Amino acid sequence: MKLLLLCMNYAPERTGIAPFTTDLTEYLARRGHEVTVATTFPHYPEWETHADYRGKWSAQETRNGVTIQRRRIWLPQRATTLQRILYDTSLGVITLWAGLRTRAVDLVLAVEPPIQAGVAARILAQRKRVPYVVWVHDLALEAAMSMGMMRANRALRWGQALEQWSHARAQKIIVISQGFAENLRRKGVPSNKLLCLPNWVNAQAMRPDEKGNGFRRTYSIRQDALLVLHSGNMGVKQNLENVLQAAVRLKRHSEIAFALVGDGSQKNRLVEMAQREGLDNVRFIPLQPRQELAHMMAAADILLLNQHPDLVEAVIPSKLLTYMAAARPIVIAAHPDSEAARQVQSAACGIRVAPNDPDALAQAIVSLAALPAARAALGERGRAFVEKNFARERLLQMYESVLLDSLN
Repeated sequence: MKLLLLCMNYAPERTGIAPFTTDLTEYLARRGHEVTVATTFPHYPEWETHADYRGKWSAQETRNGVTIQRRRIWLPQRATTLQRILYDTSLGVITLWAGLRTRAVDLVLAVEPPIQAGVAARILAQRKRVPYVVWVHDLALEAAMSMGMMRANRALRWGQALEQWSHARAQKIIVISQGFAENLRRKGVPSNKLLCLPNWVNAQAMRPDEKGNGFRRTYSIRQDALLVLHSGNMGVKQNLENVLQAAVRLKRHSEIAFALVGDGSQKNRLVEMAQREGLDNVRFIPLQPRQELAHMMAAADILLLNQHPDLVEAVIPSKLLTYMAAARPIVIAAHPDSEAARQVQSAACGIRVAPNDPDALAQAIVSLAALPAARAALGERGRAFVEKNFARERLLQMYESVLLDSLN
């Protein structure tokens, strides 16, 4: 199979969707398929082009058997609706251009968001007379509505029309949760076109027993502290002001420490807030290399997932499965009907509290701090859940089978 993948995020990016697009394409390359990726330069979650790629308009590279075509896109300076539309549309344009210059293609696979990648996939599939598949990781329009970036106006109607058009001729639409499938069914997508295949996790890469691995020493975190860790993007969706407000309430609990690991559009605001509140119990730690991920997770006692209160079915944080594989209890501050809350409930691996309620978040942390046996039990259930349902090799094989079947 000669596959063309259109996506916004790819290695060397280490968070969000990039690990999954990279894992899948490199797996397919190892299986003997010819894979070309049309994408942009790495920029997430910092929202700045990585240093090695600055000053370039385009580049081609080969990474673990995968050919990667990169072109510059519009990077937003502020989180406005117009700038986000320009960002997404520029990705659609450059992936379309790269795809037109890619000669031998049997199948086009578009990763959404953005919807514009699906639009480019349909155009390319028609031009090249090949099928295309859409792989939906987030419901972009619902997320934008939840965050107040879009309203029921002309922009939303245009977005809905583009989404419908991009999905209409797809051979298959892969979604990563049943909630996403239900959403698209309500929009008129036939059930026989939808396929729910979750993301995966390499549970064996997580080593829960290696707690004393030096991570705490590196970042001046006491060995005897109960460490509450949040990892990943620091953006509007994560609403991490709620976490800092919980840390304010726990200042008198000297045994509890917070670590916020990663980067994102809101990081500077969060650092300023922590300084203003005198939060000596909070550490801001840079995004960690992939090889350090297991050490970081093992160093934690509680893993934290915090979401904006209006996010319901639009987003599933990619870090959730990694959290579970780390065999640590999860405290999740999210809407009860959110996909993340449903997964934590299914795994019985944590405690959910209401979003935007720092008192409830602080109380959940204090409760778990006093119950080491309960923390261990919750963590073990999370690990068992992902080993049973989200095993990496099995799911990669299933994705390969779906893509091969889509050729017919």
